[in-house]
Amino acid sequence: MTNYDIIVVGAGPIGSTYAYKMAKEGFDVALFDMKNRIGQPLQCAGLVSTNICDTKNLPEHVINNRVKGANLYSPEGTMIRVRKEKTVAYVLDRVMYDKYLFDRAVDAGVTHHLGERVLDVDIDNTTIKTAERKYSAKLIAVASGPTCHTSKKMNPDLNDESFLGLQYTVKTENQELDYVNLSIKEGILPGFLWEIPTSPFTKRVGLFTEGSYSEAEKILNNQLKSSDEIIEKHNGLIPKFNPNKRIVKNNTILLGDSASQVKPTTGGGLISGFNCVEIASKNSIKMLEEGNNKYLLNYEKEYHKRYYDEFKAQKNVQNIIRDMTEDDFNYMFKKLKEYEVDKIISEYGDMDNQTPLLKELVKTGIIFKLVPKIGVRRLKNIWKSL
Repeated sequence: MTNYDIIVVGAGPIGSTYAYKMAKEGFDVALFDMKNRIGQPLQCAGLVSTNICDTKNLPEHVINNRVKGANLYSPEGTMIRVRKEKTVAYVLDRVMYDKYLFDRAVDAGVTHHLGERVLDVDIDNTTIKTAERKYSAKLIAVASGPTCHTSKKMNPDLNDESFLGLQYTVKTENQELDYVNLSIKEGILPGFLWEIPTSPFTKRVGLFTEGSYSEAEKILNNQLKSSDEIIEKHNGLIPKFNPNKRIVKNNTILLGDSASQVKPTTGGGLISGFNCVEIASKNSIKMLEEGNNKYLLNYEKEYHKRYYDEFKAQKNVQNIIRDMTEDDFNYMFKKLKEYEVDKIISEYGDMDNQTPLLKELVKTGIIFKLVPKIGVRRLKNIWKSL
């Protein structure tokens, strides 16, 4: 049996970053992934706020485009434009980005096992089993995505629920590069449609939904213009945030999508995942140095302290959206436009931290104008979470 200090399962951006940080501290780290080609197939919209710069994980060469705002469309076509003078988000080449993070880990001394599928993680004995052999470690970090078997072991009474994400890479006619387009369609609520410009003549068009693949494909195809040409199709699962999920047991931890560390309203998980890597690596170092896994439990506590309130507020908003109709949204967009809410969103809106905007909508009283469609009980739920 081969022994390591740390075994990381999953060489996506979160797993590779955790492996890199632990290897930089001098630990013997092994990184496993069932795929032979890192970053493929593409399973992400690749849009991330400039807050990612704070994580110090973004090289310049993986940025395809810089975005200053968004055009929000109601079902009947009412548009609200929100923008800032400076860049608010980056459009990334996710395949190149994932490979950069993986290569960085390998350069730091991580031993990689690509194409070697982990069949089982033994939480009690801190070992893993692949088709080839068994490996042991002092600590195992699992970052293998939303269908993670280890998560089911840690949480036998919880259902790991997910959204379906479907996206096309499209060749299109000349387009505006400064804005992404976000559209509401009743058939995919609480999800939405997006169009993300990657270059003057290419874009990513996608959606996420609780519905079926065939329904999603029909809606997405109807979103395309006659001049659009599909270059590639991609699909995958987006985990739903679950505040009750256990992410530490014995000397095994969950990270990223495996831990459902994603924003409920959008399913984005890069920045929250990187921030959780910081928390996890800090406590992992202490655990390995002192031989006391109480520090791994601290990782779980610190994660909840940082994200519980924000994600709970977003989940409440998502629950409201799920029950709304297209008529509700058409009414809301007209009211929001009437009260020039685009200015408030432009000032207080943040892709990662949405509670400041919700608080401002409450403070100004604008949210109360929407009571006929939101409902008093649901409004109270938002109020309690702020």
